[in-house]
Amino acid sequence: MQKEMKIITALVTPFNPDLSINYHMVDQLIERQIAEGADGIVIGGTTGEAHLLDKQEMYELYHYVVKYAKRIPIYLGVGSASTNETLKQIKRFNHLDVAGFLVVVPYYVLPPQKGLIKHFQLLSEASEKPLILYHIPKRTGITLTLDSLAKLKSCSRITMIKEACLDKKRLSKLKKLLPWEIMLGDDSLFLWGIRHRIDGIISVISNSHLSLMKQCLRNRKQWKEYRLALALLKGYPNPVGIKVLLKKMGFSVGSVRLPLCE
Repeated sequence: MQKEMKIITALVTPFNPDLSINYHMVDQLIERQIAEGADGIVIGGTTGEAHLLDKQEMYELYHYVVKYAKRIPIYLGVGSASTNETLKQIKRFNHLDVAGFLVVVPYYVLPPQKGLIKHFQLLSEASEKPLILYHIPKRTGITLTLDSLAKLKSCSRITMIKEACLDKKRLSKLKKLLPWEIMLGDDSLFLWGIRHRIDGIISVISNSHLSLMKQCLRNRKQWKEYRLALALLKGYPNPVGIKVLLKKMGFSVGSVRLPLCE
C-alpha cells in the first residue's frame, strides 16, 4: 500500500524586535506543527536563516529545540563550504536525540564531483544519525550529478535526499536510481509529487498552511486553494515571504536578518 506523502516543515527562526531569537515563539510554532500533524521539522535550514545565526546561537537553538520538542522528529541543518567544518558540526551535535541531519551540498567553492563524493562519504562515516542530502543548485552553484549520487548509494547513513530543483525528469530518475526517500525541496512541485507518488516534501509553506497540505493529500478539491496560498509567496526570496505571511496571520516571527530584508 502506498504510504501517504510525508510533509516535513523547514521551520522559520522567529526573532524579537532586536533580532535575538524569540524562544517563546519557537515553542508556539513547534506546538502548531505537532497539532497539525507534521511528519518532522527542520531546524537551522535555509528557511531558518541558518547562515545568519552565529555558532553560539545555533548551538543554543538546537539544544533548546531538542529539549523542548520530544513529540516530533527533529532534523538539524548542518553544512558549510568546508568538509572539515561540516564534520565538526556533525560531531558537535551527534549526541543530541534527533532524527537526523540535513546536510547541504558544499557551496561557493565549486568542488569537482570527486570532491563532493568524498565529502559525503566522510560525513556518512562520522555521523551517528541518518543524513538527508540537501541538493539545491540555485543556492550552492553546484550540481551533484546522477552518476555521483549513484556512487553514494553505499553510504549507509544517507537515507533521504532533499531535491530542491524543478527538473521533473531528474526527480523521476532519482526515484528509480536511489534507495533513499526522495523529498521535494520546492513547494511548487507538491501537487506534482502527490500525483507521482514522491516520498515527501521538506516544505516552506507548511509553516503557514500545513493543515491545507494535509487535506490536499486526501482531497483534490483542495488543490486550487493550495495554489492560491502558494501565490502569496510569489516575488519574495525565502524566507522573507513566509515570514511576511506568518506575520499577516498573527504570528510574531519578526523580521529577517541582513543582508535579507523585507
